[in-house]
Amino acid sequence: MTEPDPGAGLIRLENLITSDLHAHIDPMNRAAVIGWGLFFNVAHQVRAVLTLHQAGACGAASPNRRSALEYAITLRWCIDQGDRIGDIYNRKLRGDQIQLANALKADGTKDRYKDAYEVMVQTVKTVKETIPPDPNERLAKIEHLMKGYGLTKEWSFYTVDSRFTHPTLTGAQMFFKTEGEAFHVSQAPIHEEIVPCQLYCLWIFHIAMLAFNEVLNRQAVDHGA
Repeated sequence: MTEPDPGAGLIRLENLITSDLHAHIDPMNRAAVIGWGLFFNVAHQVRAVLTLHQAGACGAASPNRRSALEYAITLRWCIDQGDRIGDIYNRKLRGDQIQLANALKADGTKDRYKDAYEVMVQTVKTVKETIPPDPNERLAKIEHLMKGYGLTKEWSFYTVDSRFTHPTLTGAQMFFKTEGEAFHVSQAPIHEEIVPCQLYCLWIFHIAMLAFNEVLNRQAVDHGA
């Protein structure tokens, strides 16, 4: 039996992204706007994976696979959280700005980037004074989010792919191997990709598309369509 062509499925999904999609997004709805950005990050990462695949560099796509998975799962969470997602991410931004401001102070470049530093200080102050803590903000960390949704298989894949994203012995061994007493080295990855690129992209693009469709449907209901 012939296996379905994942490339054909990807084309069908791509064709669903029409030029008028933006008309379905209410700019005053924070969850919808954030959902838009999350979805098109998935689409962008999928394009990167497929481009590397066409270039015969599938092994280099692990960061893109991880990012696509992160954005797709966060999109699902965004829809479930609704408008609260904006406050959660502003709270996360506050923590990020504090870390960056402290780094500028530590290396003595605070005055060189005075305007940016003042913006960070003001952001931290505004968020602290106007946005209360949310019990779900811990889920802004992807490992907590995956475990919170019970995504055991996705977490396992994410963990394995991390070994190729960051410097590890696993990643190094993509370019050498031993067979008995023989030792082989290569300038290209010796081992096969851990998942076929097109099948992976079809899977992740499909689940992101389903979630994004909920964004569009809710916007249609809100606008009385």
